[in-house]
Amino acid sequence: MSDTVRQRTQSLAAVGEWERLFEVLDGLERSSVAADSALAYPFGEALYHTGRMPELSAFAQEYEEAARGAADPRETMRALNLGGIAAFELGDTGGARRSFDTLMELAEGEGDEEMLARAANNLGAIANLRGRRHEALAYYSLAIPLYQKLDQTRGLAQTHHNLGLSYRDLGRPDDSTAAYSRAISLAESIAYPLLVAMSTVGRAEIELRRGDVEFSRRLVDRGLALSREIPDPISEAEALRVRGLAHAAERGPSDPQAQTDLAAALQLAGATENRLLEAEIERDMGRLALSRGELGEAERLLRSSAHGFHAIGAIAEARVVENVVEKELDAGS
Repeated sequence: MSDTVRQRTQSLAAVGEWERLFEVLDGLERSSVAADSALAYPFGEALYHTGRMPELSAFAQEYEEAARGAADPRETMRALNLGGIAAFELGDTGGARRSFDTLMELAEGEGDEEMLARAANNLGAIANLRGRRHEALAYYSLAIPLYQKLDQTRGLAQTHHNLGLSYRDLGRPDDSTAAYSRAISLAESIAYPLLVAMSTVGRAEIELRRGDVEFSRRLVDRGLALSREIPDPISEAEALRVRGLAHAAERGPSDPQAQTDLAAALQLAGATENRLLEAEIERDMGRLALSRGELGEAERLLRSSAHGFHAIGAIAEARVVENVVEKELDAGS
């Protein structure tokens, strides 16, 4: 591989030009990219940030095989991290857990604190998805001091974002808001717009749950604009989901813009094969259909959502949706 390609790759990765980075490397043999330590991880990041999750999953496996063949523990750990992320986004939480458990074991054996922090942060996200919120907090409490020690602002910002999610799910809005605000501040300090967008939308959802629709709309509009500017289809879909809910809260469940936003969000989630986001959007659409009295559509969406949550191991959220079906639909049939 030419030094020009390597330098171009590093330059584009440094400024987050992921689509352009993908275009630079997409024409090359994937096996050559996977075997080149200057290209492999940036290419994996480009696949992630452009929503190409099935490609990321396949590439991470090839990357790991090349790294193990070269007896390179650092690159093996980076490949495991990418493989775990791809599995998580595709809804294979069991596969993600195996990747991150292996990553944690290798990181401990190699004394690699950065990779240990990444493994802990990602295992926390899986624990939270499975409804084990306090276990998630324990993982984050391991990741945060490691990132602080290493002065790894990006990882620290990501962990605070995940904390915001866990506190949200624990019903602790003040702690969730503080975590999201910290994540935004850290992400802005290193010009990390994707995390700014994600945490801004996360905070918008908290404000919406608190009943401050106007503030929530301002936040989500900012997050949506940022996600489109990057561009990042997954964060755009999440922003559209929350904006749709804000429209419905402000104008009622029949608001056309709310339905348009949620339909667009579901299309993006499907295109990127983000199973968690698909299930969340179907849940929200189902609840709005129920509020409109469209019982057949509500049941279809809610049952599909519950099935989606079960499929990715989000048992706690699946049960919440199933309870809605049982109480509001089955009881009335």
